[in-house]
Amino acid sequence: MMARIFLGGSFDPVHDGHLDMVRLVHHRLSSLDMPFVISFLPTAGNPFKGTPTDPTHRLNMLSLACDMLKHQGITASIDTSEIHQTPPVYTIDTVRALARWYPDDERIFVMGGDSLASLHLWKNYKELLAYVKIWAFDRAGSDDVVADVLAKMTDDFDKFLQDGFLQDDLLKDELLKTDKTFNTKRIFYDKSPIPAVSSTQIRHALAQGDKPCHLPEPIFDYIKTHELYKSVL
Repeated sequence: MMARIFLGGSFDPVHDGHLDMVRLVHHRLSSLDMPFVISFLPTAGNPFKGTPTDPTHRLNMLSLACDMLKHQGITASIDTSEIHQTPPVYTIDTVRALARWYPDDERIFVMGGDSLASLHLWKNYKELLAYVKIWAFDRAGSDDVVADVLAKMTDDFDKFLQDGFLQDDLLKDELLKTDKTFNTKRIFYDKSPIPAVSSTQIRHALAQGDKPCHLPEPIFDYIKTHELYKSVL
């Protein structure tokens, strides 16, 4: 069995917070006797946000980020299965597809605690954990997680990994009706420190002509060269 790790988002632009999550995931999984792959999963458009920057630019910046990680001994790829779809793209559709493509693998979505806090607003959110587990990092907004989601969280990484997936679709459907599948501890809450930065903050700083903190130099150079974020998105 392989662990397939997906870090989703608009990556508009990719920044140190994203890269630190990849580094921390890689470090923890490297200590286990389990093969794994890490992929950025850029979305075509977030239902809760405005229109993102052109996909070509976001993919190019992610490629630069992958090159940076490679120089640090970390291999990360880019999964383009979402970015060329017509927005809005819903995560539930993506995780169902991943379950079909990788039925025998461990499937884990990585996100910040701010995304976890809005999880209850996502389309069919109670069904998500029937298809993927969630590895959430503590960051601004994490304290706003609703009780229903909080009940599914654990800080025990071993317990998180040991909780397997149901392969019987009929049984899965029955458990989803009673919410039992979602009641398992499929959300690992990682308190490892990551930069308190968001792409929105970085875009605002760039629009004002400032050089933001936590924006890697190669990404900043790319943004300057292509004159991105001249106005706030």
